[in-house]
Parts: sequence; C-alpha cells; structure tokens
Amino acid sequence: MKKESVALNAVKFLITFLACCFLWLIIFSISLPPDETGATSEPFPGAICVCGIATATVIAVVVTYNQMQKAYQKTKSSLSNIKIFEERTVRLLEKANKVADKYMTLEENIQIGVAEKRTPKSKVIRNAQQFQVELENYPELKANESIMELLSQIKDTENGYAQSKLDYNSRVEYYNSMIHSFPNNILRKIFKFKDAEFYAADEENEISDEDLGI
Repeated sequence: MKKESVALNAVKFLITFLACCFLWLIIFSISLPPDETGATSEPFPGAICVCGIATATVIAVVVTYNQMQKAYQKTKSSLSNIKIFEERTVRLLEKANKVADKYMTLEENIQIGVAEKRTPKSKVIRNAQQFQVELENYPELKANESIMELLSQIKDTENGYAQSKLDYNSRVEYYNSMIHSFPNNILRKIFKFKDAEFYAADEENEISDEDLGI
C-alpha cells in the first residue's frame, strides 16, 4: 500500500484548483454578461479564484474522506478474514483430534499399551505439526489419503491464517498513518476516525522450547 507524499497531494490540489477555476470561468461567461472590455464578468474581483479554491477544497475533503473510509473498511475486511481462517482452523483441528482419538480407541482394543504412544501433552492437537507427529506413530493413518488431505488442509489454513494476520497489521499501519498525517488529521478529528488496533502476536501454536529440547 503506497503512501502519497505531501508534495504529490499539493500538486494534485493545484491541478484540481486550476480545473475548478476554468470551470467557474465557463460558468460566469455563460451566466453573466461580459464587461465593457468584452472579458468575462465576475460577481466580485477574484471571484473565479475564490470559487476555484473553495470548490477544490470541497473536492479534496470528499476525496480524502472517501480514501480514509476505504482504508478503514479494508482494515475491517482484513480482520474478518482472520476470523474466517481461525474458525476454519478450529474446525479442521477438531476433525484431527477425532481421527486421533478414534484410532487410539481401536488400537487400544487390539493391543494393550499402544495408546500410550500418544503422550498426555499431545492429547489435544493444536496445530498441523502435532497432528503430523501423531501420524508418524501410525503408518496406517499416513497411508489414508483422506487423512493426509486433512493434514494438508490444516497446513494451508494455518499458513493462510498467519498471512491474514500480517496483511491485517499492514493495513492497520497504513490506515493509522493516513488518519494521523496532515491534513488528514483534521478530518480525523471532525469525523471521529479512531485508530485501528494491531493484531497481537499469537504464541499458542508456536513450537515449545521443550519440544526443541532447549
């Protein structure tokens, strides 16, 4: 997301101002009779410039307001995407836990002690890595295409979940910078734009030091 410089905005305003002056020149030439010299009449001296500045300012305010609203809505949309990935991750991990628990029960009925392969700390699968570790203990599960597809979907969803959080924080940074830059900060106070909050770091699914042996 590219941030526009103050100089660029000034150039845009100047171009808009000149265009508005030309527009008011046409309006006055049509609506008012020419003066003694045949030039375009104005309601008062400098009316074209005054009306041009006023019109350019209104246009600039409207455009800037719309840009701020657009940035805010994109931030909300990005946050919604995080929740979508989060909910999908939860659903897939529930299935992974059901698969592991069901297979443990079957194995326990066949062979005593097999279920002990699944340590107490891994009883609740919280991410794709833990699920993959469980599958390593059971070659039969690794040979099941549907279960491997489930593992693949969990990995893809977790990657999407992580990327959506990065995208959201990037949009928050852009939006917050926009509403605090001059002259947007004036509109921020007038229209009561509030800062968006960054998404906090999620350490729940990070691999632990114990798992790494450190």
